[in-house]
Amino acid sequence: MPSAQVLYSFDAYRRAGVNLCLGTDSFPPDLIRCMDLGVHLAKVVDGRADAAPAERYVEAATLGGARALGRSDLGRLEPGARADLVAFRLDDIRDGVQDDPVRTFLLNGTARQATHSVVAGRPVMTDGRIPGVDLVNLRRRAQSLFDRMREAYSERDLRRRGARELFPPTFPPFEEPRP
Repeated sequence: MPSAQVLYSFDAYRRAGVNLCLGTDSFPPDLIRCMDLGVHLAKVVDGRADAAPAERYVEAATLGGARALGRSDLGRLEPGARADLVAFRLDDIRDGVQDDPVRTFLLNGTARQATHSVVAGRPVMTDGRIPGVDLVNLRRRAQSLFDRMREAYSERDLRRRGARELFPPTFPPFEEPRP
């Protein structure tokens, strides 16, 4: 879906039997935040507080994705399934008071709260750490690749504007006042 658009209406499509599925490769790059945003946008679009309950977005991110891929071994916990799991912390004061754990997490949390991840029954994250991954080096390399990609935008810009003009800072850089 192009940027700055919203599905009208998540609830109507779901009730019509359309398989809704979620994933993300754009902003925000956090599926939990995307589900939160979707829940709120659906309420605004439909003008109803019950237009898209949190559990429908969780279902779209799990079972809906599995159905879209034609994979009955994904998106569920049952014998024969691949055992792809993720666990999140929900004990930080910033999570707020708890109502329902899924709703509380979806509306207050982020993927940064992940503590454990299992893919096809194999642990890939334990206690928030990914064994064998140098996160400091990975972040440095990722930033370098992003900086190169950002600089290359001017090649695709019709006016050949540079990255500084295409991506200006939110606020001007702070400068010390001169005496």
